Amino acid sequence: MQTRFRILWDADSLYIGIECDDSEPVSANLSRRDRFVDGDRIDIDLETTLDGRTAYHFSIYAAGQQLDGLHFNDNNMSTDWDAAWESAVARTPAGWSAELRIPLRVLRIPEHATRFGLQVARILMRRHEESHWMFAPKDTAGYVSTQMGTLTGLDGIKPVRELELRPYLAARAVRSVPALAQFALPPQLDSCGSFGVTHVGNGALCAGLDARIGLTSDLALIATVNPDFGQVEADQRVLNLSTFETFFPEKRPFFLEGLELYQPPVRSQFGGNYGGDAFQLFYSRRIGRPPELPVDENGNTFTPVYEPSARPVLTAFKLSGSLGSSTVGLLTALEPRVSAQILDGNGGLIDRRVGEAQNSAVARIRSPLGDFGLVGATATSLDPIFAGGSRHAHAGGVDLNLFDGKHEWNLQAQLAGSALNGGAPAVQRDGTVWGDGSTGAAGTLKLSKEAGSVIAILQADELSPEFTTNELGFMRRSNLFRTLGALQYRDVHPGAYFQSYSVTLAARAIRNAALTGLLYNEASLEGGFTLNSFWGFGGGLQGTTRGYDDREVQDGTPFERAGGFTAWLYGNTDTRKPLNLSFYAQSGRTEDAGFVAHQPNATITAVVRPHPQLETQLDLGYQITTRDVRNIRTASVPGGGGALFDPASARQHERIYLFAPQDARALSATLRGTLAFSPTLTLQAYAQLFTAGVSYGAPLRAQVAPGSGRIRLADLSPALAADAAPNADDRQAGLNVNLILRWEWRLGSTLYLVYSHASANDLVPPSHGLDFTKELASVAQTGAVHGDTVLVKIDLLKAL
Repeated sequence: MQTRFRILWDADSLYIGIECDDSEPVSANLSRRDRFVDGDRIDIDLETTLDGRTAYHFSIYAAGQQLDGLHFNDNNMSTDWDAAWESAVARTPAGWSAELRIPLRVLRIPEHATRFGLQVARILMRRHEESHWMFAPKDTAGYVSTQMGTLTGLDGIKPVRELELRPYLAARAVRSVPALAQFALPPQLDSCGSFGVTHVGNGALCAGLDARIGLTSDLALIATVNPDFGQVEADQRVLNLSTFETFFPEKRPFFLEGLELYQPPVRSQFGGNYGGDAFQLFYSRRIGRPPELPVDENGNTFTPVYEPSARPVLTAFKLSGSLGSSTVGLLTALEPRVSAQILDGNGGLIDRRVGEAQNSAVARIRSPLGDFGLVGATATSLDPIFAGGSRHAHAGGVDLNLFDGKHEWNLQAQLAGSALNGGAPAVQRDGTVWGDGSTGAAGTLKLSKEAGSVIAILQADELSPEFTTNELGFMRRSNLFRTLGALQYRDVHPGAYFQSYSVTLAARAIRNAALTGLLYNEASLEGGFTLNSFWGFGGGLQGTTRGYDDREVQDGTPFERAGGFTAWLYGNTDTRKPLNLSFYAQSGRTEDAGFVAHQPNATITAVVRPHPQLETQLDLGYQITTRDVRNIRTASVPGGGGALFDPASARQHERIYLFAPQDARALSATLRGTLAFSPTLTLQAYAQLFTAGVSYGAPLRAQVAPGSGRIRLADLSPALAADAAPNADDRQAGLNVNLILRWEWRLGSTLYLVYSHASANDLVPPSHGLDFTKELASVAQTGAVHGDTVLVKIDLLKAL
């Protein structure tokens, strides 16, 4: 069974033809663009700059759909990069064939280039087989630097400086029913420039423009004016019971392209609340984030009638490409003032500003250090446009990556700093006050062996208490010192019974930056394997020591956490079948001072492909927490009937904290479907029904003397009537629906027809206890917010 390919070029394009011999029926499952599916395909990687780090990726499936992306940092890949290129497939007596035309204007081609790096791979799905033009061992670390061949015969090829204009026209009709039904309005036309259901205007039509200008052969300016992201899928709802912010991935096309350059230069393989990357200098979801609702003089949030779901972006610019041997990126975005409608004291509507105009900027440069290293620098800035706006936030850092010739051993380091100027002081959950003049520093060091049968990782991170990147970046917490280590044995070569297997031993210690208190230690053992039938299974066990949480009571007073263990199992069936299943189940248990808590959860996924052009996926998730002692009221005045201390000064006083055993439950059902009429005409469906309830048992109290004394579980006692314990129960439900018809009616030009529905309710139930029926019914009760949106959008590509 042979695979043959030929490559030609002219002054405009690169042309690739592939012939794939196959004596058996071809696996040709059709889906939308840029989605990995189980089907026969050809992958082509082009390293046009020969920098050993980046390469363009083009895939063509036997069914005809395209997938493209970008390899970056040598062995990472993102499908977020998109280009307009042409392809076609055909069945032949010997198997199937494909032809590709890739315009030179979408590639970065250096002046006087004579050769490219090249890799061509064929994926034969029925055997899960990959055949490569150049030998590509599975247990090597590098990809672009070690597994690319050379394409010669390019003498005379020249870069084509691109000028792409992509204007769009859109009309959006919105019907919004607010939480206060007496203010409901009839169907109306909403303005564009933001994604989600908002009430911000009555424009019938809107327009915008994306533009790409090739400044040099390796450097492009990309701009957008009044972008619209109405075709972007809604974020999944989750029940977050931790004290940490939920991280959501970027989905908006303008911000996706080139995002790989801004990824954290030191990545962590460890998950959990204290896992993941220690900090991220740039998190693109901060641009266009939902504004914060205003509060009154007592700190209570005003009741909104209409509120924007996200800040619109007026305009944004990106500079992306290379200057000499260095890769550079610059992004800046302008967001206008936004307002919400709230109730005044007489029950009428008033407009209240919920966000000032601001400008966001991030710059990144990365340069090689010979053949064995990279050095980079990043700077971010968030600044108000007008005087009296929000604070100025600045952060920056330098990073270093050293590696051997085979990229087997890596040493990575990053140093960063931050500064805040102006704005109101803000108290963090660990008691640290960020305000005018706050500065901080952070550092990460990682040594890793990433190839061969034995993988090893050692990492240390330290973040000072006043270090922050959360204005334009992302971090779960500051005031952190952690050490991480992992050792893995793996075999990725198929044998008599297994395709591959691995065993991993890991440990970490978590403290605050001052090293005054242990948060906790943990160790885990995990294993997994894939059978020759391509069914896979795995599991693990993790033990956690007793520790203290300095974020639970929101002023830094340490609260004892019981030690315990967590066990998990996962598995999947063969993905080549019309029906394949996967599952993940986890159960945790902690116990101390008579308090026993359990946290089981499970997720089941079923993927059904009844026809090569239709695929559906159903995800069912169930999350439970029982008897986990949590804080229900911050520091209050003893005998004060619930009067609260300011968290910034609470530890200076004798104070009362209230806790209660928490029972929680969440159920999520998510359905995704794709119907592909052709490689350029697809219908996508997405729906999520989410419901959750949180209930607390009999309240408990802890009385703490002035200072930072620790709160121990054994010291908790039943709350007194004078403590005036609040009802902290919560009941919430949501329904999100998206239908997207996408037709690429001309190369690079697309018509979208989108319908979206969103319903949500979050309320305090009048009685304690969990009741699934009431939780689910709350989505249709008084106080629920409903919205329906119909969007027609057309964008056109004109390349000059």
